[in-house]
Amino acid sequence: MASPSPGLAPRLANLLRLVWIVVVIWYELCTFYHHAAQCPWPDSTITNHGVSPTHVLLVADPQILDHRSYPGRPPWLMRLSQFIVDLNIRKSWRAIVRQQPDAVIFLGDMMDNGRVDMSDDEYNQYLRRFRDIFTAKKDMPTFYLPGNHDLGLGASSAAYRFSDHARERYLANFGPLNQRIDLRNHTVLLIDAPGLVDEDRARALAGMSYTEWASSHPDSTIAYVQTFSRNRPEGERPILFTHVPLFRPEGTSCGPLRERGTIRQGRGLGYQNLLSPQASQFVLQGVRPAIIFSGDDHDYCEYVHTLPSTDKRPSPPVLIPEITVKSFSMAMGIRRPGYQLLSLVPPSSSAQDQTFAHKPCLLPDQLGIYLSVYVPLIALTLAILLLSNIRRSCTRHTTPTARSSEWTSLHPGDAEEPDYDLPPPSAWRMKEFPRPGWSRTFTFTRCGHRCKITLSKSAVVHSVVAFLWTGGGAKDDDARRRASVLKGFLLDVRDVAWVALVLFVGIAWWVW
Repeated sequence: MASPSPGLAPRLANLLRLVWIVVVIWYELCTFYHHAAQCPWPDSTITNHGVSPTHVLLVADPQILDHRSYPGRPPWLMRLSQFIVDLNIRKSWRAIVRQQPDAVIFLGDMMDNGRVDMSDDEYNQYLRRFRDIFTAKKDMPTFYLPGNHDLGLGASSAAYRFSDHARERYLANFGPLNQRIDLRNHTVLLIDAPGLVDEDRARALAGMSYTEWASSHPDSTIAYVQTFSRNRPEGERPILFTHVPLFRPEGTSCGPLRERGTIRQGRGLGYQNLLSPQASQFVLQGVRPAIIFSGDDHDYCEYVHTLPSTDKRPSPPVLIPEITVKSFSMAMGIRRPGYQLLSLVPPSSSAQDQTFAHKPCLLPDQLGIYLSVYVPLIALTLAILLLSNIRRSCTRHTTPTARSSEWTSLHPGDAEEPDYDLPPPSAWRMKEFPRPGWSRTFTFTRCGHRCKITLSKSAVVHSVVAFLWTGGGAKDDDARRRASVLKGFLLDVRDVAWVALVLFVGIAWWVW
């Protein structure tokens, strides 16, 4: 009976290590790029007449967290939550900007507590975090409309006080509250919906009409909408953006892409789910948009508003679709964050031409990755390693140590075999062994000493195989066999875990 080979032997822990490397690379990085690649721009549904479309990326409610976002959590858990959410948003953003949008529109709630009373230094640091996460080319146009978490809505409380400088800070860092922009000859209207909610409530309490309120408050959102309505060219159908969705009947369906429930009217500290019926009709009749994009709800919703025709001859009512865009953040109560793609070509004189198209896109379910991938795989890995160490402990006294250099056969007919790790000199002349293949030598000077490193194909392959598969030399393997179940289990856990952790940290550092 010949002695077992003292060479390197594969170990189960190394196979699990390879599995974890693949899993971490895919779920921490590749899946974000895969989701973005699976949702191309909706150019095929528009009539472009050979004109290249303009691509607009719509991002709603990123709501970058701060230490106030979850008051009941201890500081360490809040910092961990903030890190995980920031990292998720960074990976999502890095993946979708590879689609090279021509412009970006944020639909409000850029920061979770941008409205809260804080010092200028704290606000500026908070703002820098937002800017650092959503980095983009300097020449790419970016537009913002205010959300209730940016400005506040209604009255604040003693425990949660809105800043008196919230509006001033928004104007200084994000731009006008109401604005009209032109994208590929399409009129795009961005309105201050939280301001409209407060104005509409004050107007109703004062018993004033919209015209009277606009006359007495020329800088208000109501006055802005009325001025736009008076100056709007006949037949122009702008694209409207509002943070707060427009009113719809209670229990109206949001379509199959919504995760749960529907949008219901409600009001509380710093929020209102929908514009009032009166304010919604005021906006619809004044703007008469071709389509509306809104945010605030965090989940996706499709609804079609009906507006009576103003033509003198009988004609069907005007149908105005409204799309509530998903939140971009994993922390907003939905499993699948998302964004919206909008493609535009110049308006055509033909009413049959489709000059814009939009498409919802979903991002990875980060919580599902943690709960449905990592947790089961961790449990499976620990179970496999524990069982393998129990089995090794039960069999180590009944079988010889296969890789020990002290192994001795008890069979009298077994003679010690010669060691052929190195070929005899004549073997090279007889070409019984292959000659060394590719190799490169690098020479450099370090601290006054001349150093030389030689890399060969066999050495590189051996190192990679040893790192991913083999378990070390005979001495290490023999020591592992003599270890207790607990010690061997912990050593195997260490061997599997450290590569995955280093890879996770490396991806986070690269994304950051």
